Amino acid sequence: MKFVNHKLNLNKNTNKMNTLTLNEAIEKVPAIGGTEKSPNTSDRYQFVSTRSVLEKVLDQGWNIVEARSQGRSVYAQHKVTLVHNRDLTAFQPGVQNEGILRVDLFNSHNRSRRFMMAMGYFRQACSNGLLVATGPAEMIRTRHIFSDDRLESIMARIDTLSDRFPKVLETIEAFKSREMSEEEQIRFAQFGLRSRYLYRKELPKRVLGDSVTSRLLEVRRPEDEGSSSWVVLNRVQESLIRGVEGVMKGTQAFGDNIRTNQFLWRGAEMALNHSNKDLFNRWEKLLVKDRQRDVQPHLLLN
Repeated sequence: MKFVNHKLNLNKNTNKMNTLTLNEAIEKVPAIGGTEKSPNTSDRYQFVSTRSVLEKVLDQGWNIVEARSQGRSVYAQHKVTLVHNRDLTAFQPGVQNEGILRVDLFNSHNRSRRFMMAMGYFRQACSNGLLVATGPAEMIRTRHIFSDDRLESIMARIDTLSDRFPKVLETIEAFKSREMSEEEQIRFAQFGLRSRYLYRKELPKRVLGDSVTSRLLEVRRPEDEGSSSWVVLNRVQESLIRGVEGVMKGTQAFGDNIRTNQFLWRGAEMALNHSNKDLFNRWEKLLVKDRQRDVQPHLLLN
């Protein structure tokens, strides 16, 4: 089983997002309740309890709305999506607010994935309550080789997550105000496509050509019409993550999903202060700079 990006629907009876208790999440994803690291890891590798982290954030008013893993092993890579109580209460599909902020927690107990938390956004795709993930906008991650003080530092960062949300919302509003020219939209789609296959020396032949670029920019619903960087970002993101029929599959691997989403967000941020050839050159430099290393997080634990 691989991670896949998908949409969330609201509960038809309550008109709210479905939530999971911690025990329900563990039943669905055993690794969340893991109590030790894999025997295949080194002595220096420190176990980080997903359950302990979740117990803390749940006490702070967060809710589990999704839990997934790569396999059923108690050591497997896993992902937990969290939404705060205030957003669950305030969100009304089709009324005023377009979506809600979210936090994705990632971990593993077998060295396959370091502990990481990413802030993102569930945007309302249409009036029936369909929610589509966008982002991540900011990330906090660390290695599993650290002291107890470092673990305390992780928890301290979690305490401040809500403080960063206003900045994310401000950025989204700025995206909505930035109109992209037709050429900028095309180049942004090409930039996103290259980020999707950044780990390859060359793009697959099947994704080359203007027709593929046009497919990435397709409008799937009235809410995504327009030329603002916000709607362009979301159209390209959804095409790359979900896939384009007859051309490419969606990003099923965890790493591909995170890398593509973060490149798109960073590319849209660059468009806030730059345009045309200057912007295109900056996108190119970003791809070249990050080609030989992991996508760098906006926040690292020192």
